[in-house]
Amino acid sequence: MSVLLCLLSDQHVPNLLFVHHYRPDHLVLIESEGMRRRSAARNLLAALKKGGLDYNTRCRVQPLTSEDDLAQVRLALQEAHAHAPTGEWIANVTGGTKPMSIATYEFFSGGRGRTVYTNYGQPDRVTDLVTGLSETCRHRLSIDEFVTGYGFRPQKPLTDLQEAGERARRPLWRLTANHLAAAPATCHVLDLDDERRKRVRDKGDELPAHCFRFPSHDLADAWLANAPSRKLDKYEGEFLTGGWLEVFFFNLLSDHADQLGIWDVTLGHNITHDDGSNTVPNDIDVSFMHNHGMAMVECKSGAQNHDLSRGLDTLYKIEAVARQLRALRVRSFLATTGENVLDKQGNVRGSLQSRAELYNCRILPRDQIAELAAIVLKGSPDTADNARALFRL
Repeated sequence: MSVLLCLLSDQHVPNLLFVHHYRPDHLVLIESEGMRRRSAARNLLAALKKGGLDYNTRCRVQPLTSEDDLAQVRLALQEAHAHAPTGEWIANVTGGTKPMSIATYEFFSGGRGRTVYTNYGQPDRVTDLVTGLSETCRHRLSIDEFVTGYGFRPQKPLTDLQEAGERARRPLWRLTANHLAAAPATCHVLDLDDERRKRVRDKGDELPAHCFRFPSHDLADAWLANAPSRKLDKYEGEFLTGGWLEVFFFNLLSDHADQLGIWDVTLGHNITHDDGSNTVPNDIDVSFMHNHGMAMVECKSGAQNHDLSRGLDTLYKIEAVARQLRALRVRSFLATTGENVLDKQGNVRGSLQSRAELYNCRILPRDQIAELAAIVLKGSPDTADNARALFRL
């Protein structure tokens, strides 16, 4: 019988990885009062279930009255040890407060079991504190596991996400997205008033040929084939009214995922808090996992005029998602073709750049997007290297 003990904290990734690495017969979770109020144990168990491990009937949640009191921590450890099944114990001291880690190390140093930990930079490296030997956890956390551990739940069924990915990979969509991203100036593909644009996005519509404004004859021929009109479904409407930028980045990242060291590239995730409050903005345009942390790409196509407040609002939305997740391992990007983020010299406005750095968000402006898209169109073998540099992976 193997028993793994974990100290619960806001950062659940080390505990998730350790459970997947050791696959213990029994799990013991030390949960302080503060963590109980945040449903840390429940969220961890839910995240484990998302990853295929169900410990609901093989877990003891040990309450801890004071997380900063060494004596109280020792009492909690003694009680957990006395009531859990007898067997080989492994204690993960990565989480919790410093007193919790110290007391746990001391408790298990007396021959009761092994103590292991991981560091922030290499969350998949499992190190034995006594021998110093390290192992690599081979499990790759999905976005669903990651957000579930913070008390959030994905709202879109997996089939919907898969269908969105399949649409994005359509050859015509891929070609169109690459050309629009590479255009030196912002291009509005559909010349429509606001009311009809909304109808096209929501329901689709049949549009006369003169409403289409493609940047090349080849794209116009591919979509219209010299026909007097083209009937668009709602997905094509969303794509041509701005969704093409999301498609560009989705294909770029998923095509080169292995080379970039990323995984679970997803288009159109939607998450909400498990308490039903829906405190997180609805859609995350493009998301992926890197080094067991989550990355989000917010895409804004179109000129967006010169209203600086729009750029600030978008940054605030991005930061709000990361803040509510309380995650150290969340990175965000704002990819925009709008001129409102640029100053007269074509550089990102200083106020936006400062705010983005404060929020740990990287702004990807139009010229950088166009340069990368041109490389994609050429089929250059350096595409992955250029994408890595842009995202600083």
